[in-house]
Amino acid sequence: MINEAYERLNTGLKYLLDDEQNKWLESALDQITHSDDLINDLLNLSAATRRKLGADLLGSDVNPLQLTSGLFARHWTVADAGRVLLVLRSVLTVASQAQTVIQTYFQQGDETEVAAITRMLILFENGETLKPFALEVGRTNSKPLFVALAQYNPYPAKYYSDHEFNQLVLKALFLGIGIDPVIGLLKRANPELSQMCEDYIKERVAANRSIPSDIWLALEPCASVEGEALMVSHLVNDSPRDRYYIVKALLQQNPLSPKRQQLLNEHQQVEKDPIVLALFAKTTKS
Repeated sequence: MINEAYERLNTGLKYLLDDEQNKWLESALDQITHSDDLINDLLNLSAATRRKLGADLLGSDVNPLQLTSGLFARHWTVADAGRVLLVLRSVLTVASQAQTVIQTYFQQGDETEVAAITRMLILFENGETLKPFALEVGRTNSKPLFVALAQYNPYPAKYYSDHEFNQLVLKALFLGIGIDPVIGLLKRANPELSQMCEDYIKERVAANRSIPSDIWLALEPCASVEGEALMVSHLVNDSPRDRYYIVKALLQQNPLSPKRQQLLNEHQQVEKDPIVLALFAKTTKS
């Protein structure tokens, strides 16, 4: 898995970098391969990656650069990709010391470096043993670092317990981080998570505070009767963004019950926002 991901990312990145950047990256990877002091070389080269490669988002230029199931690089920066390559090259070079390389990088890397390795955790075969690193990242109050763990990252969905996954989702909501990009959100849904979201909505309403627009995606799968009623009552919100996520959450039920189908049909007749209406069109086509 690591070798395949390395080759895919290395090949994809070459098309985005200019000659000078490619020359530096090739030299850096070669230095790692033949290093007599690999960990120090890795840390030094990693520190220079942003300056040498830049911090632009990879975006659609490498789409669909899929490194492994559920992990796409298009949400990374060029510097993230460069750092991931350096770490992967290090692990491939000294496979017997992979755990030491990962641990040292987590402990001595700066926030952007820790974010980069957090995004790639799913690539390591000993994924379960790396959970303490992921959980430590999950305790941070840094939004950029937490985003690296929570959004577009398949690691939590695969290795977290229900309680750990629920806490990840709730903390994202507390920090104002969108949960729509949380991989495995629908698959990992459970009654406790739905109840936690329902309670959080009630708290926000009681305090006259706004509700996270996409919280409904986590509430809906195992919603109680009261939770279902909450969704329906907020379907008339003035904000198109709020209505978008409520409709999207309601459409998660598969197959739709007759009652919910009728509700959605009625709402479709009065909905004016084109983005919300596009959800219905997409569902009809699929």
